[in-house]
Amino acid sequence: MSVPERARAGAGARLGVDVGGTSVRAALVDPTGVLVSPLVDAPRSPDLISQLSSIYHDLTDSQSVVVAGAGLAVPGSVDPATGRIGSVPTAPALQGLDPADIRLGPGLPIRVCNDANAATIGEWTHGAAVGARHVVGLFAGTGVGCGVVIDGVLLTGSRGLAAEAGHLVVDPDGPPCPCGGQGCLEQFASGTAVARWYGEATGRSVPGAAEVARAARGGDPTARQAFERAARLLGVAAAGLANLFNPEVIVLGGGMAAAWDLLEADLTRAVARHTMPLTARGLRLAPGRLGRAAGVVGAAASAPAD
Repeated sequence: MSVPERARAGAGARLGVDVGGTSVRAALVDPTGVLVSPLVDAPRSPDLISQLSSIYHDLTDSQSVVVAGAGLAVPGSVDPATGRIGSVPTAPALQGLDPADIRLGPGLPIRVCNDANAATIGEWTHGAAVGARHVVGLFAGTGVGCGVVIDGVLLTGSRGLAAEAGHLVVDPDGPPCPCGGQGCLEQFASGTAVARWYGEATGRSVPGAAEVARAARGGDPTARQAFERAARLLGVAAAGLANLFNPEVIVLGGGMAAAWDLLEADLTRAVARHTMPLTARGLRLAPGRLGRAAGVVGAAASAPAD
């Protein structure tokens, strides 16, 4: 069964949870992708499992809805056959857990998925890629994640590690990456990389890409250069993904999508330059529509219906 069919099946809301590197986002989502509770966006607790259970109970106690199931998006690999969580360097409390080990509520069925896959599902089912059958989601924030849908089916790979676009090598002599590689895309084109490059170029430390974006919009040429550099490399990667998978739409999400006005021109030029002409025909580039809720909506859409 495809994800959109699963999202429409049955009645009642589903819990969507997106575990990030430093925060947890969650909401109750109805089958049409509408949030029927406030979006929780909380700092991650050291006792993550207890925090997830508390979020579930807080949301369900405050809303008069029947929760049919839960979807949990994690920043790491998930075995597509068993749902067992593999390597999650930024959330070790989840590593090695089976869905049955994560008890949020009595009898509540849970499905676990990779966070970039969840965000792709969210944008595909209820966001910028609604109606498409062939989709690439590219999510640039702390790192760079990716999800791919081909003919209405999410690609997972044999071990749940398909489409790790953030670890495409764009400079073999580039900086080391925590994955063990060198010169990976996310070392150049993530929000973290934009802030780091700007800081190195100016000698001014900034907390993140949002501050660099404000400087760029204020006329700072170095800040604009930081985004131009990231956009070109994101465009090269997007073109490579287009040549591999021939999607109808490539969605750019994550924190960097908030700087779409600074990225669009250079990103579009790079995609046009590096995509095969027949592949580029009809290809659409779009910023994500769901913002911070993309992973939550996608996790909920992936949740078991009963």
